[in-house]
Amino acid sequence: MISTFLLTSAIILLTPGPTNTVLAASGAARGMRRSRLLPFAEAGGYALAISVFVCAATLVRDLWWVMPAMKIAASMWLAFCAVRLWSTSPQAPMTAGPGAFGRVFFTTILNPKAMIVGTMLIPEASADEVALRVAGFVVLSTLAGFGWVALGAALPGSIRRHSYKGAAFILGGFSVAAITSAFA
Repeated sequence: MISTFLLTSAIILLTPGPTNTVLAASGAARGMRRSRLLPFAEAGGYALAISVFVCAATLVRDLWWVMPAMKIAASMWLAFCAVRLWSTSPQAPMTAGPGAFGRVFFTTILNPKAMIVGTMLIPEASADEVALRVAGFVVLSTLAGFGWVALGAALPGSIRRHSYKGAAFILGGFSVAAITSAFA
């Protein structure tokens, strides 16, 4: 049962999404060394969001407005991140500092993957089993985060210089998808 959870979690984490897009863009624009702390922001975001979703899953099941509200919040955050990335130069002489760390953290909190894991993949179980699954997901997310940063850092220079514009475009698409699904 745990191996199925870990395999499913790995597949989810390797699927492109908002957080992975930001991590790869940072790797492409800033390199592995200057983006090395960002996977820990992802892990922290997932730890917090999944824990909240696990605890709240039974409380919000019957509240019709919760999911649309979360999708609208996620859409607004993704649109904000897209605008910030679009207007940021990858050549700017700064490291992936606290601002980038916070953006990755909050993007992960609002990432639909956290909701899926917290409400669907972690079944109602003992507190020890829930804690083990959340910890397993967090460890896998850190490893996957390093993989996404490394992927971005390995892109050819001709592509890397456009990484933030490309990531902004992709995040804009995720924002539109989130807002559309909120009203569907």
